[in-house]
Amino acid sequence: MRCPTCGETWSEERAMCPSCGAPAADPTPVGGGEDPPQKAGGGAGDRRWFLRGLALAGVGAALGVGGYVAARLLTRPPAPAPPPPTLTPTPPPGVVFLTARFVPDPLPVEDPDAPLWDRGEEGRFPLQPQNVTPPFKATPGVASVAVRALHNGREIAFRMEWEDKDRDDLTVKVTQFRDACAVLLGSPTAPWVMGSREDPVTILHWKADWQRDREQGFQEVKAAFPNATFDFYPPLVGVPAPAPKDYPQEVRFYLPALAVGNPLSQPERPSPVEKVQAMGPGTVEPFPTQDARGRGVWRDGRWRVVLARALAARDKGEVALAPGQTYALAVAVWSGAAGDRGARKAISQMGRLHLEPTR
Repeated sequence: MRCPTCGETWSEERAMCPSCGAPAADPTPVGGGEDPPQKAGGGAGDRRWFLRGLALAGVGAALGVGGYVAARLLTRPPAPAPPPPTLTPTPPPGVVFLTARFVPDPLPVEDPDAPLWDRGEEGRFPLQPQNVTPPFKATPGVASVAVRALHNGREIAFRMEWEDKDRDDLTVKVTQFRDACAVLLGSPTAPWVMGSREDPVTILHWKADWQRDREQGFQEVKAAFPNATFDFYPPLVGVPAPAPKDYPQEVRFYLPALAVGNPLSQPERPSPVEKVQAMGPGTVEPFPTQDARGRGVWRDGRWRVVLARALAARDKGEVALAPGQTYALAVAVWSGAAGDRGARKAISQMGRLHLEPTR
């Protein structure tokens, strides 16, 4: 044994140095201090150092690969931006594609039964619940709508046809709601939810009660309550009850919606079709120029309704149409018997409308 402190050696198996008393070290041969013989293949220490070196080499290789990948990513040019969405005459699967056929004749804008409509091909739009904005429509009362379209280079007309066993065209009582339908027209990128501020849409909205007002005169209280009598209504004292359009100005003062020109309260309708703009849900606003036309016919439990407008835009924000071009198109139907009104309606997905080139 050899003392690690004073270097004294001894042969007996003692735990402490006989000279200085220090604890004995690991056994070491007394004959010259050479290392003990090793087994073939190296000792445990050599294997540990070999494994440590191998691990360090692996870490270095991983760092090198990671640095190369990072450098490639940092120096790679950015990917090109995707092209803006466009509509082509070839629709994707499931999208209804409607072609407005060109006819050189005047369009039958007030005759849904005209033979000229047979020249237009029919597109059938499935309808679905309106669950985007309240009031919601959980179950559509109409399953689908058949639509045809014609244009003559100056105007475009749509004929919508659907089943409805009840004709609802009187809305005097608070529990009465009208049948109605609408066509939405937009640019190829118009959002399905009635457009946006950046991409507004134009809507043609036919209303059954407006048509009854035009054909039978303004429908007021007596239409719903025929036994009602006109008794006393200052300043109309001692005179027969006039039609609302004949109310003097001092009487209109007591009817503010009529006095300020609210389009929902006017006794005279220029058309049963209202042309409006929308920039998203809840943003519907009439255009200053009301030149849309149309007419509906209810017969044997079915509505046939025509909605028409000029191809050219008459007001700022109106969607202009041109032959040979493709546009976004959607339709909607309101069922008065089901209590539909406002956003409570049956709607279609966004389809496509292509105007056949003129010849």
